[in-house]
Amino acid sequence: MSKKIAIVDIINHDIGLKILFPEADYYVLYDEIDKSQSLAKYNINKKYDIENINDGKYDYVFIIVAFLNAIPGSLHLIERIKVGFNKIIDIINKNNFKKVFLFDNYDYDYDPNDFLQNNKIDLFFKRNYSKKKQYKENVIPFSFIMFGQYSMIETLDMKRNLSPQVQNRIFFAGTLFEHIDNEFKYYRNREKLFHKISRYLFTIKNLHFNDYINIMNTSRFSLDLNGVGDPNKRTFEILAQGSLRIAEYNDLLWSFNEEFSEETIFHDENDFVKKIELLMNDNELYNKCLARQNEIVNKYCNVKWIREYIEKYMI
Repeated sequence: MSKKIAIVDIINHDIGLKILFPEADYYVLYDEIDKSQSLAKYNINKKYDIENINDGKYDYVFIIVAFLNAIPGSLHLIERIKVGFNKIIDIINKNNFKKVFLFDNYDYDYDPNDFLQNNKIDLFFKRNYSKKKQYKENVIPFSFIMFGQYSMIETLDMKRNLSPQVQNRIFFAGTLFEHIDNEFKYYRNREKLFHKISRYLFTIKNLHFNDYINIMNTSRFSLDLNGVGDPNKRTFEILAQGSLRIAEYNDLLWSFNEEFSEETIFHDENDFVKKIELLMNDNELYNKCLARQNEIVNKYCNVKWIREYIEKYMI
């Protein structure tokens, strides 16, 4: 028997779940970003009549939300997201679905149970799931979701092998920032680290997206500096374009247990210089690390594996 699924994406943050489950109905409450090109690419039609979601019509409900934006009392509250989220909560409270999953794409690594206790929500699939935090058993790491123009799943669907015209450079393009959050004591400073290592980097500003990924695809290395939250969209863009990802260390626990090569992950500017010089001067090491990266990407970063990862919790 087929699974009847309603995906509720409050402000059309991420069409990835609809790509994974094309048979599901995709509901949106508010349109935040024009994703008409991606919607047409995957033949996705949005539905707005959430009042028709009920347990007679659907077995499973997947809710997509940047969770802190919906929580009263948080400095991160966005009113229309709160209103939309409350509408969905009201629906699930009045029905008895087989399972309700909440996919939280917010940047920070908190436990959603600290802000909401509702026994109608079976599992929280958490984008930023830290190796160093203890979560309740109903919180599951799910690395493959994020707000933005392109979903993580769509980005992985653009996968290519590294170009034969590869150039020996470390490509970086991205916003420079210092992020301070006093409510959660959360701090990230990409700008400071960038300036310490910028002399090693090949950077271009204000690129069209297609030009950006083409430069990445022709770069032997691409730099992944931590964003506000983990993972960030650049992580998946690099992995999809076949460039060797040189990543700033973070505490992210992926949805899978395997690790990228230690030689490609650095802790500070001195560690970056040491590791990048080794990789640039040792082709055997470079090829080993790239092969390991491609092995992980091919095994886990695809529609089949990610869908099956979710489905095993639907039993």
